[in-house]
Amino acid sequence: MKTIANPHAMFFENVFSRLDIAADFIKNYLPDHIIKDLNLSTVQLERKSFINNQLKGSQSDLLYKIKTIDNKFLFIYILLEHKSYIDRWVLFQLLGYIVQIGDRERMVNKVKEKKREETKPIIDLK
Repeated sequence: MKTIANPHAMFFENVFSRLDIAADFIKNYLPDHIIKDLNLSTVQLERKSFINNQLKGSQSDLLYKIKTIDNKFLFIYILLEHKSYIDRWVLFQLLGYIVQIGDRERMVNKVKEKKREETKPIIDLK
C-alpha cells in the first residue's frame, strides 16, 4: 500500500476547501461580536499559500475572503501546524504570514490601479 505524504495537511486542505465547512468553522470559532458583522454566505477561498517550501510538510494554511454585513471584505487566515514542541517564536511566524497577505493585497490593488481602498483586516485563527 502506498504511503500518503502529509496526510494531516491533505485532510485539512480537502475538508476546509469546502466552503460550507469553512463557514461553519468560522461561525463556531470566532466570537459572537465578530460573527454578527460577517455575511457567512460570502466565504471565498483564496488559493495562495504563505508557507515556505521547507515548512510545507509540517504546516498547512488557507486564506478566506469574506464580506461583512456592510459589504466590505476582510481576510480570515487559518494555519494548521504540526509541532511536537512549544515554539516561542510562533507569534513572529504568524506576523510574517500576515505581512505576506498584506503585501499580496497591496500588489493586487496596485496592479488594478483602483482608487484607494481601505486596508482589509486579517484575522488569524490560531
